[in-house]
Amino acid sequence: MTAEELALEELGDLLGVLGHADRLRLLQELRGGPRDVASLVEAVGLSQSRTSQHLGLLRAHRVVESSRHGRRVRYRLRDPDLARWLLSGLDYLAVGRGAALEESISAVRERYTD
Repeated sequence: MTAEELALEELGDLLGVLGHADRLRLLQELRGGPRDVASLVEAVGLSQSRTSQHLGLLRAHRVVESSRHGRRVRYRLRDPDLARWLLSGLDYLAVGRGAALEESISAVRERYTD
């Protein structure tokens, strides 16, 4: 495998991990700073086990980092620019896709834009 092939394969793996709506919501919630699983469960409406599974996958791919604070584990984005970059993908989606999607995009921007 060439260096270029390796780099593109790694990027493809990362995009695969990021290609899940629940994980995208978790990343957007982490834009505000470190959070524990309980607060993320409340924010995104997933079960505790599902949230933990997604966070484990994101941590395994070095998208998030974790630190223990007593009995709680807090997660944070390794690079907050990644969440901003992902949110900018909405600009691509917004072009000519219909009113329903445009409303959804507006709602996401309202919730997650600084």
